[in-house]
Amino acid sequence: MDIQKNQFAKQLKDQEMVSSPFLIKYSAVQVGKTGKPYMNLVLMDRTGEVEARIWEDVPQVANHAVQDAFVMIDGKCQLFQGRKQVVIKKIQVLREDQIETKDFIAEGTVDVESEYQKLVSYVDSMEDPDYKTLARSILIEDESIVQLLKKAPAAKSVHHAYRGGLLEHMVSITGMLDFISGHYGRLVCRDLLFLGGFFHDIGKIWELSYDRTTDYTTEGRLIGHLVMGVELIERKVHEIHSKGSLPHPFPEEKKLLIKHVILAHHGRLEYGSPKRPKCLEALIVHMIDDLDSKVNSISQFVKNDENPGRWTGLHRHYERFFYKPDWAMENFEN
Repeated sequence: MDIQKNQFAKQLKDQEMVSSPFLIKYSAVQVGKTGKPYMNLVLMDRTGEVEARIWEDVPQVANHAVQDAFVMIDGKCQLFQGRKQVVIKKIQVLREDQIETKDFIAEGTVDVESEYQKLVSYVDSMEDPDYKTLARSILIEDESIVQLLKKAPAAKSVHHAYRGGLLEHMVSITGMLDFISGHYGRLVCRDLLFLGGFFHDIGKIWELSYDRTTDYTTEGRLIGHLVMGVELIERKVHEIHSKGSLPHPFPEEKKLLIKHVILAHHGRLEYGSPKRPKCLEALIVHMIDDLDSKVNSISQFVKNDENPGRWTGLHRHYERFFYKPDWAMENFEN
């Protein structure tokens, strides 16, 4: 490593000169009103993202300033329509051995190994032997899945969009599902709720690529994580049968219920679910998943908002401003 990272996206100020390495999250050549091409970039590091523009020599740099490239940029930060934007004057592609990669990849705040042990404890607490065998076959015995799970984000940008975010999301909602199962008692099956918490998003370990920036894989774009999750269940049930892990065939109705909870977890057809929830467990998993994703998304937005005072800027997705509690004000002051 021979290039130090001394300026970070979140700390950049208006009119500040910028000379620092970044990771390119997004890159596109566009045409301005005059017909002249320019480059629209999103630069990132472990603190966040910042938009950037290249106005000159676009044909010369377009093939190098691409997504997932580490680059050294020289330019100036300025406000444009209330948002920070770096106007790049010079850009140079860097090798990975020239930088410290941990400076550029967003990480969660929880310890991944600790979260995984919480997940294992939930699996160990399951009582139904069929459901428990399925959970163990995927979350404990399949080492390749375990390793991917410890790295995968839960989404490209909306919620838990950082390394280990999927595992954090799974553990968070399973904890809530555990409480809900106790609250409603015999009305719901605790183990089926758990499988919904474990597997509703499990397909995202293949739907997304996340070695550097997060984007959709070809399989993710063509198939999607709901179908991938159902395919995984079918594959593992077949393995359980072929290995003789159970003294009887895996019950067909239980397999169908697990698949339904996965397929229905977006809640509505227009939100991407091929089926609406048709059992209490599917409805509860959908609602708790939606709650946890919104809490994470909004809290991250509030935490990273740079507007002074008690109110954030406009959240475009939720179409509203959010009030900043004391913890967010302390974060802003620090």
